[in-house]
Amino acid sequence: MPKTIIYYHRAYRKITGSGWKFLIELFAVSVPLFLFILFAYPLITERMSLIAQTVLSSYYPSGSIEALEKDFLIGNIFFVGLPGTNPSYLISIINLIISLAMIMFLPFMKRGKNICIYFVFLGAINLVSALFFTIYPDGFPYTASGFSEFYIKSEISMWLFIPLILGMAILPLPASIFPKLTLIIFAIIYSVIFGTLRYIVFLYIVSKFSFIYMALLFFAFGPLIDFVYIVGIYSFYNSRLAKSLKSSESIWKWSY
Repeated sequence: MPKTIIYYHRAYRKITGSGWKFLIELFAVSVPLFLFILFAYPLITERMSLIAQTVLSSYYPSGSIEALEKDFLIGNIFFVGLPGTNPSYLISIINLIISLAMIMFLPFMKRGKNICIYFVFLGAINLVSALFFTIYPDGFPYTASGFSEFYIKSEISMWLFIPLILGMAILPLPASIFPKLTLIIFAIIYSVIFGTLRYIVFLYIVSKFSFIYMALLFFAFGPLIDFVYIVGIYSFYNSRLAKSLKSSESIWKWSY
């Protein structure tokens, strides 16, 4: 079916805008949200830890899970303290064999190359953990409570990062400020909710299964996944905006 309308192509074109307007919007939107998170994270982490403690308490003996508090930045953070589990020698060997097999055979798969590459990445991380616990099982320097604290700190860093990076990416776009503000707030709320659910799952796996999965959980499903949904939110908004403005010659200017 032939096209009846041909819109202006985005190749070799640029979006016009004011640098001063961008800076004003950045200080009016991103900076207040950054400061809000900076002063509100003690309350957020307290609620986050309370929810995690309530959910996990039914899986552990009474008194084995506790709420801990520690200084961080300009206030205190709250996190869950709980016991952890060292892997047995058999579990370490099984993980070693499976991880090595993934690294050796998945690159030769004909289909799903992108998925295979990601699983090779997972296998490499788990292989290092399995080797450590096979060779030096008693020398693991981390605890489940330490992992819990580190996770909370990394989440706070991500919450502070979101309004700044999304602000610099979204605010220069030719749209009103309200949908941009709404999108940044949505990303922060999503990060808090998703981070809480992931926190509960991570603590359960580390404490009930073993420490061998600690690195895998953090490096494969931690901050890397946060960047995925941040980029996804930005891409979705940018795509919708570009589609609505694709026929506007006044906004898309030639870059030469």
